[in-house]
Amino acid sequence: MKLPWNRKESELEREVRYHLESLAEGFERQGLTPNEAMLRARREFGGVELYKEQCRDERRWQPLAQLWQDLTFGARMMRKAPAVTAAAVLSLALGIGATTAILSLMDAVLWRTLAVPHPEQLTEVLWQSKGRPEGLYQSSSGSMHLDGATHVADFFSRSAFDTFRTKMERANVAAHLNPDDVSTSYAGINSVARLRAVTGNFFAMLQVQPLAGRLLLPGDDRADAPLAVVVAHSFWESNLRSDAKAVGRVLRINNRSYTIAGVLPAEFGGIATGDTTDLYTTIEHAPSVLETDSQERKAATDPMTWYLQILARRAPEVTAEALAPEMTALFRSSWGAAPENPEDAPAIRLQQASGGIGSLRREFGNPLRMLLVLVGFVLLIACANIMNLMLARADSRRREVALRVSLGCSRARLMRQFFTESALLATCGGVLSIAVAYATANFAVTLMPGDLRLNFAVDLRVILATLAVTAVTTLAFGLYPAWRAAQMDAAPALKEGSGASGGVRHTWLAPGKLMVLAQVAFSVLLVAAGAAFTAHLRKIVTRDTGFERTRILMFDLRPGQSGYHEEKLRQFYVQLEQRLREIPGVESAGLARIRPMRGGGYWDDIRIPGHAKVISTAVNFVTSGYLDALGVRIVAGRPFTRQDVLSQARVAIVSEDFGKELGRSPLGLSFPMDGKSIEIVGVAARARYSRLTEQPSVLYLPNTLNSDTTTVLVRTSIPPLQVMGGVRRMVSDLDANLPIVKAVTMQEQIAATLRRERLFAWLCGAFGVLALVLCMVGLYGVMAYATSRRSQEIGIRMALGASPSNLLRQVIGEGVGVALAGCVLGTPVAWWAAQRYVDYKNLGMEPLDPVIVAWAAAALALAALLAVLGPAIRAASADPIQALREG
Repeated sequence: MKLPWNRKESELEREVRYHLESLAEGFERQGLTPNEAMLRARREFGGVELYKEQCRDERRWQPLAQLWQDLTFGARMMRKAPAVTAAAVLSLALGIGATTAILSLMDAVLWRTLAVPHPEQLTEVLWQSKGRPEGLYQSSSGSMHLDGATHVADFFSRSAFDTFRTKMERANVAAHLNPDDVSTSYAGINSVARLRAVTGNFFAMLQVQPLAGRLLLPGDDRADAPLAVVVAHSFWESNLRSDAKAVGRVLRINNRSYTIAGVLPAEFGGIATGDTTDLYTTIEHAPSVLETDSQERKAATDPMTWYLQILARRAPEVTAEALAPEMTALFRSSWGAAPENPEDAPAIRLQQASGGIGSLRREFGNPLRMLLVLVGFVLLIACANIMNLMLARADSRRREVALRVSLGCSRARLMRQFFTESALLATCGGVLSIAVAYATANFAVTLMPGDLRLNFAVDLRVILATLAVTAVTTLAFGLYPAWRAAQMDAAPALKEGSGASGGVRHTWLAPGKLMVLAQVAFSVLLVAAGAAFTAHLRKIVTRDTGFERTRILMFDLRPGQSGYHEEKLRQFYVQLEQRLREIPGVESAGLARIRPMRGGGYWDDIRIPGHAKVISTAVNFVTSGYLDALGVRIVAGRPFTRQDVLSQARVAIVSEDFGKELGRSPLGLSFPMDGKSIEIVGVAARARYSRLTEQPSVLYLPNTLNSDTTTVLVRTSIPPLQVMGGVRRMVSDLDANLPIVKAVTMQEQIAATLRRERLFAWLCGAFGVLALVLCMVGLYGVMAYATSRRSQEIGIRMALGASPSNLLRQVIGEGVGVALAGCVLGTPVAWWAAQRYVDYKNLGMEPLDPVIVAWAAAALALAALLAVLGPAIRAASADPIQALREG
């Protein structure tokens, strides 16, 4: 297939040939020979090529034809140096791909809005107070964090929610609970799903429309209403097999029959970033509420129990600032008591929820922005490398450029040619960067906390982001080399030999060396960041946990969701613990209400009579074998006995931190809890309860053996996973229909709580290594090109008596000197940036150690030495006679 401008070219050839032949025929009639006639015709016609160029300039296709010529010429130049081209494209792909990956990750975590109409109207309802509002509530379920010195929480009583719902006119409010794991069964398929309990107006407030059936309605809130459930699209596809007739059928949840009311649309991904909710039912019909004498059932009528989270949709014209005072007044009117300290009275705090609720954005916001800055530096270093490459290629083509200028080529045409080559190189790197971006982003997702549903499918947003970064990159490294090549003086270039330096002054201010200096300066920051996060992770991982971590297996059982209740449930737990100890390889076993090292848990404030200080402590309900299985020793008093658990004795064991906060030995002291007096009978060694980054006080109470679910801890004398087969057989003997859930070793459980630390250690470490490699490549390229251009000078110096060792020292000194100058400039900048912009408190790490910055600079200096060794050795071993001949 011929291109349009190629077809025009053949017509132009015929037209020129026709004019020449017509003129020649006329001269032949005047008596000239055919050769003389054609020669005179050419003289009369004028420059054929000039005529063709004038004709081409008049065509509408000419700009495209010239672009095509530039592209094909650039492609040939890239094929002539495949190794250099591959290195350049790979450098760009890594830089652009990493940048796009972090942008995509930030979009998924920080910027993406909920797939509901007008998400900007959504508001998360929180409350804030100067201190804990003692006296307002006795128990709570939700999250609380510190914003500076202010306590911010997301839990409310049922009476507060009812007050908002009935008296608010400028906002529509709905309540929900945190998702819970439930057992499901449909058409013989059993699975574990995540269920979120919500109020009946929840989906109406969100303005979500069903894919099939209907969604929950306010009428579903009635206690006597049929049990209804709405399923997420992902659950409908995977567990219901996309059954179009599933609506109206029964889904068994914790051995109760729920009617499937409807299916949510695929675009609705929940109300939180990476939401894993599969099922929705009303709070009144949540499986935990339906249990007899459940705490959730009691919470609905107790104003001193705060357990609901609230989401609101403001009217279009109402701002959060205008709504907060009204909600604060209603909130305070719902309290069942007054706070002990009036200054700690909570006030409503409205937080924008267009992107969803939860702590993920707060936890990862600043760290992800920091990662974006670091990966931006990586991209700058890659651009500096490519700029050096383009400058070197332009300098090596001085004679070509001089000839083209001498033949009439304009400076603008030259600049366009070189910029087109840069754009072609950037395009290749940009295309390859898409694969790098998705590989990096998906790897980062595996390191994110929890089982988040963060999918990075190929979409227009990511492609546009890649194109934007590629365009910026092209401008960053392509404009200056193109301009510099176009400004080249043709006359001196035509006189140069292949080994001459072309009159270029070899100073420290040469563009290539300045680029390398900037690369090294930026790399100090990147290498120091990678080393700091890696050292931080290593420090956390090697911390003393206070218990055995290498030989513990843990898993969950949910007998309460499989028909076990009251005395039958208690007997199951007693028999389970006893049978576990009989498995070969098991040293001890115990049960707990809350899984250790899960990153959270149940907390309470303990008041010891006669002591003014309130101790905030983590609480767990355990059996007599739990502390032994965990490997936590008793340092004072006694452990729990089997009789303590069976008789529900009012005793407790506290950690050493409890006594440290109290200021005396807690042994023998008593404290009130839930209307009962609890006596402290033992003190356990210090142990990290929820994560390696925290070490709170811990309160252990006898397990009530009435919880629907339990966590089982098994300490083994052999590798933990080797006893898993025996555990499965034993549980199957007790109940063949009871599944084992979330079976992991303690090492795996700990690793799950460190995903944020691992994310930044891996990514920052990778960015640091990449920056180090790019610096080596850049310095190697600059020094290799500089020594090749000075081959004639080196030959003359060697002919005049310069020794190879002197030349070796000179080249090494020149290259390492540039790197050291970069280190000198980059070290204080890295230190200043670390002190100014890194939120160490949010990251849970100590301030940057100056030794790490020093080691980063030393690593770069060593890398520079390795990079310049090759060019230095080649220069020192050059043959002076051959070098002189090349001149």
